[in-house]
Amino acid sequence: MYETKLKSMGLKLPPVPKPVAAYVPAVMVDKYIYTSGQLPLVEGNLEYQGDGREPGQC
Repeated sequence: MYETKLKSMGLKLPPVPKPVAAYVPAVMVDKYIYTSGQLPLVEGNLEYQGDGREPGQC
């Protein structure tokens, strides 16, 4: 199962965060999952944050 593979890679899935608004966090269409309003939270803390630059200025 995927749990064994993740563990062998040293990865841990975080718990699903509580919603902060009334929206559908993800919709599956065919084999794709489209997400909206999801933040990269790890154990309740924002793991990654942009540096303030606009796209294309990197």
